Amino acid sequence: MEQAERRVPEDAALASRERAEPIGAFLARQRVLRGITLEQLAETTRIPIRALARLEAGVFDAEPDGFARGFVRTVAAALGLPPDETVARMLPEANPDDRHRGRVAIWLRRGVATAAALFAMMLAIWTVTGRQLLPTSWNRNREELLHRHDAIRALAEETIEKGAHPVEESPREGP
Repeated sequence: MEQAERRVPEDAALASRERAEPIGAFLARQRVLRGITLEQLAETTRIPIRALARLEAGVFDAEPDGFARGFVRTVAAALGLPPDETVARMLPEANPDDRHRGRVAIWLRRGVATAAALFAMMLAIWTVTGRQLLPTSWNRNREELLHRHDAIRALAEETIEKGAHPVEESPREGP
């Protein structure tokens, strides 16, 4: 197959129309302009005819994944088109608003990460030092706290104070 020379459109309107054209339709139009059949292209690229037909039908237009980009690059090289520029046609153009939103999202993530790190550091300092971070007026006095009276514990403490052991084992009598 002969290599066709690359044509640069002279009209800016034609260039913008080509830019807006889906990649499948663009490749199909370039193939027809060069007089190459789908069978010849499949033979040259070693890509099955069915896959080339799907590419030209626009099946891969919505998904510019690595698989589709590889097809486009191979077909562009076989048609005599610059592969990098052809692959760039299928990728969405950056919108200035999207860049601004991306920057805001980055700053927001950084702010949340910084706040989380500061909180973790304060919690670590509080845990290690055991200091009270809140003002004492925010805490209850010890007298205000309610204590539950435990009768068994009180009895055990009383018997220990008297010097007796709370649990004395009696010798067991064997059978």
